[in-house]
Order: sequence, then C-alpha cells, then structure tokens
Amino acid sequence: MYAKKDAYFYNKLENKPKTEYKDGWHKWYFEYFIEPVHVLDGDGNDIVAHPGEFYLVPPYNRMYFNYDTPFFTHTSCIFDADEEFMARLSIPYMMPIEIKNKSGFEMLLHLLEEAQRSNSDMSKTEQDMYLSLVLMFVHDQVTDKGMVYRFNSADVLHSTHNTVMNSLAIDWSVEMMAHTAKMSVSTFIRQYKRLYGKTPMADLYDARFKHAKRLLDTGYSISWVLNSCCFKSNQHFSHFFKNRTGISPSEYLKLKKK
Repeated sequence: MYAKKDAYFYNKLENKPKTEYKDGWHKWYFEYFIEPVHVLDGDGNDIVAHPGEFYLVPPYNRMYFNYDTPFFTHTSCIFDADEEFMARLSIPYMMPIEIKNKSGFEMLLHLLEEAQRSNSDMSKTEQDMYLSLVLMFVHDQVTDKGMVYRFNSADVLHSTHNTVMNSLAIDWSVEMMAHTAKMSVSTFIRQYKRLYGKTPMADLYDARFKHAKRLLDTGYSISWVLNSCCFKSNQHFSHFFKNRTGISPSEYLKLKKK
C-alpha cells in the first residue's frame, strides 16, 4: 500500500468542474465527495454521487467527474495496492457508497494527510497504515448488515458481477449474490444466465480457476491460492484443478519448473 505523495488531496478546493480520464489511472483511485457530482458507474452510465459518499476506481478504468459549480471541494487519493488485499476487502467499485460515521472517516483522511506531510523516517509506514485503515473502514461500512449503499446502475447484475469477481476469497453462494442484487434467487439465476451465458456459480468457478492458475504461474504458493480463491482444503483445490486441467496443482508446478 502506498498513497502517491504528489496526488493525495484532503478537502482541496479546485476549479476544473469537468474532468475525464478516458484510460483511467494506472493506479487505484478513491474519491470522497464533499459536494454532489456526476460520475460513471461500472457500466459507463452517468450517475450522481452525493456528499459523504465514497467512490473507488480500479486501475485503467475510465473516470468522469462533472460538478455543477465552477469551484468545488473534494478529497481524493491515488495509490498502489496489493491485488489480494483489495480483493479481500470486497469494496464495490465505481459505485457511490454512503459513509455513516463521517466524522470518524474524515479523521482517518486527515491523519493520512498529516502522515504525507511528515518528514519522519516512519512517514511511509504511517501512510500505509492510515491508507489501509481508510479502506478497511469502507469495508466495514459495506459489510454492515444495516448498511444501505445505492445501486445507481440500470444494470444491477453488472454491479453484482463486479463485486463478486473482485472478491473471490469470499465464500459466495448464489443466495448471497441474489441478495446483493436485491432479487429472488430464481430471478437472479435466470437473468444472470441470460446476460453472461452461464450460471452465477459456473461463472464464479471459472473466475476462481483463472485467478488460481495466474497465482501459480506468478510464483504464489498453493496455500496462498487456497486463501485467495476460497478453497476449503488442499484436497478441494486439487480435485477442482484436476477436473479442469487433467493434472493436480503440484504436478502443474513441477511441469512449469522443467
């Protein structure tokens, strides 16, 4: 984790009300809105984010901000992040999320700003810590059963799909997915299959396989894969992997070393 030193803003006043990044940033980006603003959802639709809402954008995703006033105040941060850490957080991206405890959240942002301004030899460690706390704070908001965050996209299925695909370490069931989409299970499965050509669980298993294989290809251990892709045991992962490749994960790793 690392907040980019020259690109973190806390309650910054600016006068560029219309801004678009067609290719996005090559890093993660979040915005905490102080004023109403038009942004894009995961489908590229124009939606309105309200004050006190958090908005997360992954790398290389188109961004658009359009404020109704010539001058506006905002809080934002561009940062590097570990892919596995972000997946575990399961924060829906490109979707405004209401922050209930605004004073607590804004205090963390202030502490992150203070750490960035510091010349201490522990400054980077402090930044990493506060940035992680900011993101974990949002995670707690999202996973709070009493929390309501707004689905502004006309395509709720796409929003749910994004959430699931970016949190493969969670033990998703089709019931959990349907609840996230605010649909009955039967309606969710039918509409999901119509949109993506496969059932929700089949899509999830395909994504876990691709992610697990990518982790193995880049040198991660089997135990890391188990945690990252929600496999309950070595046996479970081995059976799953062998059904798709014809060989076990350990045999696959041996072949790669030859």
